[in-house]
Amino acid sequence: MTNKKELGGKWKTIAGEVKKKYGQITDNDLKQVEGNLDRLAGLIQKKTGQTREQVEEFYEACCDSVDSVGDQVAELAGEASEAVRAGYDQATEQARQGYDETIKTVAQNPLASVGIALGVGIVCGLMIGTSIGTHRERELSWYDRLNR
Repeated sequence: MTNKKELGGKWKTIAGEVKKKYGQITDNDLKQVEGNLDRLAGLIQKKTGQTREQVEEFYEACCDSVDSVGDQVAELAGEASEAVRAGYDQATEQARQGYDETIKTVAQNPLASVGIALGVGIVCGLMIGTSIGTHRERELSWYDRLNR
């Protein structure tokens, strides 16, 4: 006796296909069998007059389509993983090349490098200080506090 837990994601597919193929089976009917394929087969036989073998062939066709879709999804996920890994490897290599070039440039021009770093630090500090200062309310001067 197969139950809903053992079917996993296949139950929804089978139930959807049952509703498509056998319009006389309702959502209430499917709720009553609650994922039990044996009970579902009996229900289909009772409402449609099909044989047990026909119902089992229908199940196999449904399960095969779910498996093939699952295989396609797994294949696409593998390809996506490989593409991400290749992109990561390429970005890592570019970062390593940039680092090597930077080290080479700093070694060849140490004074210019220190000057540039100092200038960039000052500019960043001024930008951060200005940004922080514009978000605070202006503090009152001693003169403004006295004349309040």
